[in-house]
Amino acid sequence: MKLFLRSLYSILLFGAGVLHFTHEQSFRRSVPETLPLRRTIVLVSGIFEMIFSVLLWVKKGQDITGKLLALFMTAVFPANVYMAVRRISFRPGEEANPWILWLRLPLQLPLIVGALTLGRKGNG
Repeated sequence: MKLFLRSLYSILLFGAGVLHFTHEQSFRRSVPETLPLRRTIVLVSGIFEMIFSVLLWVKKGQDITGKLLALFMTAVFPANVYMAVRRISFRPGEEANPWILWLRLPLQLPLIVGALTLGRKGNG
């Protein structure tokens, strides 16, 4: 089961990281306009996601990887809230479905718990 969770999480992270580059403008919309370097924030967070996707497979340091990934998932949560409050669509030019935007917020919790679970010793 842990192998499945690690594989799924790794694929999800890597895919999301790549999307930060291929759909950077869409991701930039989730960064409040009051923040500087919005494009940089999107690209750096995409790099972090791809790095974490690889680090999930490195046995040494899994405890710190899990904690850092959980912290990262907590740090990006405000962007999801911002999207829900502002009704920002995933696709530019299309109207956002507020139900999807709000219902996806609780999904962050399993990502945080999953990161901590994978980071615990003995979770090969």
